[in-house]
Amino acid sequence: MKKWFKVIYICIFLAICSAPLCFMPFVKNDASLEKRELSKLPSYMEKGRLNVDFSTEFEAWMSDRIPFRPQLLTGANMLKGELFHTPTSNVIDGKDGWLFYENESEDYMDTNAMTEAEIHAVAVSLSLMEEAVEKNGGRFVFVPIPNKASVYGEYMPYYYTKADTNNLDRVMEACGREGVSYVDMKTALTEQKEKGLYHKRDSHWNYQGALIGYNAIMDGLGKEHKTYATAGYSIEKNWRGDVDKLLLPAGPYAEGQYIYDIDYDDFMFTKPAGVTDPKAQLENFMSDKEQGDDLFSTKNKEIGDGSSLYMARDSFGRALLPYMIDNYENATFKRTDCPDINSLAEGTDFVYEIVERNLVRLSERAPFMYAPERTGISGGKSASGEGATIFTEVQGYGVSIYGAFPKDAPIDRVYVSLTQDGKSQTYEAFPVFEKELLAKQGVEDAEKGGKGFSALIDKEGLSGTYELTISVGDRTYAGGTIKLK
Repeated sequence: MKKWFKVIYICIFLAICSAPLCFMPFVKNDASLEKRELSKLPSYMEKGRLNVDFSTEFEAWMSDRIPFRPQLLTGANMLKGELFHTPTSNVIDGKDGWLFYENESEDYMDTNAMTEAEIHAVAVSLSLMEEAVEKNGGRFVFVPIPNKASVYGEYMPYYYTKADTNNLDRVMEACGREGVSYVDMKTALTEQKEKGLYHKRDSHWNYQGALIGYNAIMDGLGKEHKTYATAGYSIEKNWRGDVDKLLLPAGPYAEGQYIYDIDYDDFMFTKPAGVTDPKAQLENFMSDKEQGDDLFSTKNKEIGDGSSLYMARDSFGRALLPYMIDNYENATFKRTDCPDINSLAEGTDFVYEIVERNLVRLSERAPFMYAPERTGISGGKSASGEGATIFTEVQGYGVSIYGAFPKDAPIDRVYVSLTQDGKSQTYEAFPVFEKELLAKQGVEDAEKGGKGFSALIDKEGLSGTYELTISVGDRTYAGGTIKLK
């Protein structure tokens, strides 16, 4: 009897273990639920050599394709999150059913404080962009969107202690010192938070929060605009939150979304071309599918004033799209933290929207913009001790000059000078630490950030050999020579 019991037990055990393999050809997992690409099937050989990571990569591939993975994750996370209230799947299970991304806790508790150099880099970079936009006849406004926890921190678990100040506060303070036009969206939303402006189970604001944000942005631009103050609305329970899907990919929760009764102007897409149903295409771009929405442009058929908008945005900008399209004849929307300032048409307004948790990115990459030429700038004394690391790349569109300063370099405005036959041309560089470029160049500690600079010099009118110097504060670093045709 005992023998038969053991046999049956082993058979059941093997059946359970082999069940996923049996179902794999018939059950496909939806990668969009977890908002990431599934692991690829690894190869035994890689670049002509034995793939030593094959077992680890195969395990990842197999785990991503286990049948009923969403249902299994949902069940496990419900036990850990809803029952034991422990962070799981990068999600914080807050009070009263509120969910937060786990990385929001860093800004909430200020455990990811940006350095003084990084804060300086963000503010100065924005001031240089605003200068270029205004010189081109447009208006500029910087729009940092607060994390949900920064507005509804009372729903965070008690064991997360809110800091008195954080990166968002310090960046806005620095922007004020540098004269940058920005929207204090944190205050604008907090003052009306009782209306419920963020989703409980999504990391983003709802359409009511976005409408308040839109009006604050247009006021910040100083542009006359439609306020939609009298628009009626209904609440439809049809929204699956991104954090909810991360925690419980198989469902079943859906929450209310504000649906406004607004008669928008007729418009068309100029990019991508050939869109036959603009309304359906816009709804797709406003969803969390994130398909083909990296760059697109629209034309309002009922506005003929030549108004133009360029909006650098992230996922928070999705809910702003219909309002912006409804107030500009031409509008371009780009998902990026490296906007193309050089390509802006004359008179284009520029809105730079980015969520609080990504602010540090602005200190790690310069926009695509020619460095402004400066006069009356004298270099400091030649730097002694450790020198700056300087790289130059001559491209078809200009000369890219970037690098890293030693740790003891002053935090100040950065100037790049090209000297030929005793005459110098000086340009102001972005004081950013080009994290990705420097890492590729093998710069030590490039992943940790630091003090750096980046300038794109327009080659027009330049030829021959130039001596390169980089000045910051009271120091000047020699950068060798640059040869231009």
